[in-house]
Amino acid sequence: MKQFSVWTVAGLISMVTLISVITVMAGPAWACKEAGPNTHVGVITQLNAKDRQFTITDAETGKPMKFIADSKQMAALNMGDQIAVSYEEHNGTMVAKRIQ
Repeated sequence: MKQFSVWTVAGLISMVTLISVITVMAGPAWACKEAGPNTHVGVITQLNAKDRQFTITDAETGKPMKFIADSKQMAALNMGDQIAVSYEEHNGTMVAKRIQ
């Protein structure tokens, strides 16, 4: 049976942890631009089922962005979900067309 030193195991754990942190931090930074036009990526921070509105914190800018969605879309959303929202703008309001 092959033995591993404590330093080898600790080094491997450190490297995996570092790669994971870099991946998580880098992902949101490019997510909105890479998602395409009229698409924002972020985490849901507010849900208002009565008014069919939800707010995300935009992954690229860190700013809140409010959208209107239909009832079926709203039913599928949960606080803290990370989503990508494709939308159309109508009279200054962002109306969700597709939510992933």
